[in-house]
Amino acid sequence: MVGFAYPSNQNFFDGQIKHAAAAGINGFALNVGIDTWQPDRVAQFLAAAQNNGDFKLFISFDMSSLTFDNAVLGRFHFAASHPNYFRYNGRPFFSTFAGEFQDQFWVNWKSASGLNPYFCPSWPNYPTENFFQNHPVVDCGFTWNAWPAGGAGPLATFDTIGDRNLIASARATGKQYMAPLAPWFYTYVWGPGWHKHWIFSSEILLPQRWQQVVSLQPDFIQIITWNDYSEASYVCEISSDLPVDMGGIYDMINRPQPMKHDAWLELSTHYIQWYKNNARPAVNYDQFYWWYRVHPKNNVVGEVPQYRNDAHDCIVLHSIVRSANPLGGYYTMEVNLNGSIHRYTIYQLEQTECVPFPQTVGFVTISLIGPDNGVWWSNGHNVPMQSSGNNFNAFANSHRFPSP
Repeated sequence: MVGFAYPSNQNFFDGQIKHAAAAGINGFALNVGIDTWQPDRVAQFLAAAQNNGDFKLFISFDMSSLTFDNAVLGRFHFAASHPNYFRYNGRPFFSTFAGEFQDQFWVNWKSASGLNPYFCPSWPNYPTENFFQNHPVVDCGFTWNAWPAGGAGPLATFDTIGDRNLIASARATGKQYMAPLAPWFYTYVWGPGWHKHWIFSSEILLPQRWQQVVSLQPDFIQIITWNDYSEASYVCEISSDLPVDMGGIYDMINRPQPMKHDAWLELSTHYIQWYKNNARPAVNYDQFYWWYRVHPKNNVVGEVPQYRNDAHDCIVLHSIVRSANPLGGYYTMEVNLNGSIHRYTIYQLEQTECVPFPQTVGFVTISLIGPDNGVWWSNGHNVPMQSSGNNFNAFANSHRFPSP
């Protein structure tokens, strides 16, 4: 989100690139808007990328901010000549957020740009069936439909019909499909003349969606998002690009404690390699991830978010292990929720569980009981659950150790 980068510079972007590259991410989509200072931040981002080997960047026009004007979009065309700009078959890659119902404008833009751009817009409001046949201006399709629809209900399964339609249409026309993947969605922010407050069912979304895209093997995957704090979909560390001038944003990200999502990026490293190689990667560290909202969905102080009932009151745990039968036995996960103890056995190499909130919420401790029935580790460094509040963002944490 380049719109959050006003206080950022090349050194900041260098750190973000190193963090992403360490997780196996190959590049960033730079969501750009109308601000006059944004081309400068793009230039600094490109300079940072050049100091990080083959890490790539590409422009994604945010058409909720930009206007349908070649000169306005042309402010960012300079990026396409940079050696770290992403190219597909030699053509500079451009994307969008939205911009539907203007196909002829995009035909004209592609021609007028002089860049021979490889155009991969996100147009989620068009039907997915025969998408490429109906929109020949598109070289590659992306979509922002990365969450169960509002009203889908708690623990909704993400529907892959759209993915499969787009893959079929791409294959029939010799084009490509970029699949979206997101860990969460919650927003409660506002500014002059606008206000957003809703949630989508997200508790089990991240591991479910990773497993879907690994199976689907689309041409590209875009993780939504690196740093969109305003919709709680960030996988970056909470950092200086948090837009503190946005109403509500500080509370959403930092109360009752910093709502860290770093564990979601760590979890994703396993599936990134699986997707790239189309084979389960070797597991050398047994990994355990957990995340949760910090208060029951019905105990809201103040304004209630839209689709509140799509939330599910549970702590989600996802495990990735080398063997489901380590040392000839099994792992038992113990979840202590303010004295209410729940245990389950890990029988699968990748396993997701959803442990319900107790009647009385409070401290959260996650422990692993090994096959010898001893406690192998215990982690209580978690945000205590609150009896009530108005933050549907999630706190995520993790633990790993060398596989036995």
